[in-house]
Amino acid sequence: MHEFDFLGILVLIGALAIAIILIFQRLKIPPVIGLIFTGILLGPSGIGVVYDQKLISTLAELGVILLLFTIGLEFSLEDLKKLRKIVLLGGLVQLLVTGMAISCFSYWFMLVIGMAITPAAALFLGFTFSVSSTAICLKILADRKELGLPHGRIALGILIFQDIAIVPLMIGINFLAPDAAPTIGMLAKKIGLILLFSTGIFISFRLLMPKMVRLIASLRAREVLVIGALVICFGAAYLTSLAGLSLALGSFVAGMVIASTDESHQISVTIDPFREAFSSIFFISVGLLLDVSVINLPLFIAIALAVLMVKGLIVALVSLSLGNSLRVSMMAGMALAQIGEFSFVLAEAGLKNRVINHEVFQAMLAISVVTMIVTPAMIAIAPKFADQVAPALGFIPLPSKEPSSLSVRPPDSTIICAGEIHAALIGFGINGQNVAAVLHATNISYSVLDIDREVVKIMRRKGEPIFYGDCTEKKSLLRAGIDHARAVVLSISDASAIRNSIAMIREINQKAFIIVRARTLDEVDGLYNSGADAVVTEKFETSIQIFSQLLNHFTVDPELILEQQEIIRRECEKIFLHTPAPGK
Repeated sequence: MHEFDFLGILVLIGALAIAIILIFQRLKIPPVIGLIFTGILLGPSGIGVVYDQKLISTLAELGVILLLFTIGLEFSLEDLKKLRKIVLLGGLVQLLVTGMAISCFSYWFMLVIGMAITPAAALFLGFTFSVSSTAICLKILADRKELGLPHGRIALGILIFQDIAIVPLMIGINFLAPDAAPTIGMLAKKIGLILLFSTGIFISFRLLMPKMVRLIASLRAREVLVIGALVICFGAAYLTSLAGLSLALGSFVAGMVIASTDESHQISVTIDPFREAFSSIFFISVGLLLDVSVINLPLFIAIALAVLMVKGLIVALVSLSLGNSLRVSMMAGMALAQIGEFSFVLAEAGLKNRVINHEVFQAMLAISVVTMIVTPAMIAIAPKFADQVAPALGFIPLPSKEPSSLSVRPPDSTIICAGEIHAALIGFGINGQNVAAVLHATNISYSVLDIDREVVKIMRRKGEPIFYGDCTEKKSLLRAGIDHARAVVLSISDASAIRNSIAMIREINQKAFIIVRARTLDEVDGLYNSGADAVVTEKFETSIQIFSQLLNHFTVDPELILEQQEIIRRECEKIFLHTPAPGK
């Protein structure tokens, strides 16, 4: 039965991972770090009992494919169009600037420590380290429900470009090899074939995949749905790999195409258990890759910290140049500062083509793993760090937050004078637009502040009194007339930004009546303590609407229904917030 020895390894990995995560939860350390630590403990840097690296890396890659597929299910192609500026411009600038900066740093650093490398090797290191981790970054942002926030969208856009850029980076390695002699004609032919093949695949995805999903869902058999979801996910990844693109990119695009169908939720629920299992193995495999001596580890940690600082700073500057606020840019920089899993693929190609030697290859892996290990902590502390540092850097002259297309003065009907009844809306999503519609219908003046440049541009053309800016910045709040607003409605999702915005509003206008949206009841106490006058909880209000509809169906007197609504709202903290959890 020796051919099934790998089952024992998987059981050992799973059991140890569970034990470590239980301990880490007591210490309030994220599970992702526990999985990586499991790999380090079992790998060559630890006790070295896991020897079948090929099996583990294969399972890990399946995890990345499933992870990107489920994340794609949360984004439609329309959402991707909104990110086109970040993807095409932000991603390109980030990759080029980061690649050149780290190349220069690598060449100088290796020269200083007496281990000089060739310019080609330095260029290879620079662009290999310029790629961030799609799996770790998107996994953590998704778990923290931050993918839809401004810094999450910036991270997603740049990561999409990086995944696409893997193809030209792999081709470029051929030019860096010592005995390389590729011609421009050969290069053009290869790129042309990739573009032609990949275009055909993506068009077929758009035309055929929604029909396949509807057919699978119409059979109403769970077994078929599970198999069909896996076939679509892995089939899309395999087809894009034939075009020379990454497996993960293919699964992500397939997920986005399916997101526009009514069956996307069924597919997501079906594939979630597989995603969690395989993506956990990916994080363990990151730790298994680490194979360095304790003597060299301090040097690698120092280099990793330098890379984190350089990458984070460049991403933040790129985000700022696209017109995002300093706070959002800093959070995006901290999210994308690590070195990604595709760097391992590039490093193997560089070793195979003799661009680097084995010692440099192992050093690259160690530095990459170190940056991945600290990423969960960096993303977790990013909001608080940005909240504290961004105001301190307010003296730095930044590009104008108000783009030229928005600099036109609003119509006179939207100019609000001090003393006039006036509401200020922060965030112009569905909730904000609904509130604005009611205010307009009741002839109450209002102004809007939103951080999404495209939303501002579109709504300004429709005549909305909307301004672009970050609600945590005093200048932006003043531009929207917060200083003389009778009431302020915050309908954004970023909990940290909400708390900081409330504090800033109170500093500007102590008399304003502040209404805040909260996702869960757990956030209510904190928001009231921050200075909110009223907190509307999404899930809580949903339950009120449900029982109201139920009582209305039973022909209960409308006044009695309204009375029950008021009682529940008034007593919500007593009834829900302090209800003991089951088993306590």
